[in-house]
Amino acid sequence: MSDSAPTGPLKVLTALGVPFALHEHPGAVVPVEVCAALGVPLERTVKTLAFVTPDDRLVLAALPGHARLRYGALARAVGIRRTDLAPAGADRLARAGMLPGGVCPVSADPAAAVVFDETVGGLGRVHCGSGRPDRSIEIDVAELIGAVQQAATAQIADIPAADVATAAPA
Repeated sequence: MSDSAPTGPLKVLTALGVPFALHEHPGAVVPVEVCAALGVPLERTVKTLAFVTPDDRLVLAALPGHARLRYGALARAVGIRRTDLAPAGADRLARAGMLPGGVCPVSADPAAAVVFDETVGGLGRVHCGSGRPDRSIEIDVAELIGAVQQAATAQIADIPAADVATAAPA
């Protein structure tokens, strides 16, 4: 991958003065491999799924790396129908400064709708996409959320049952 590949999230974070660490993991792009390469549990990552609406608006869903997205809940959170969400292609991601496999909730597209699952805010320091599939950002989740101008929070993820039981207050 060339150095001229999009790095929208890095430029945005740097321009905002947000502290983060960048970790390279060449050859590791599957989440489990990335976690192994970085020595980070999947539960301490934020995965971002990218969609596009019929009017070409980018919708980014940020949730814990081990969770499953609730598509209907995401659509409701951005005020559209579930059928209006289509996976964002490489060309649409490129306009937001990102490549497939490296999606980040921080984007070079200021009109992007970004929804964080309500559980993300409690994760502390996390790893997430950097805009490229061979690099990850390590960042405090509060800084990550704060870097998104119009971030929304909603219950958009299904968290595996074992984690819900572990996370329950005593």
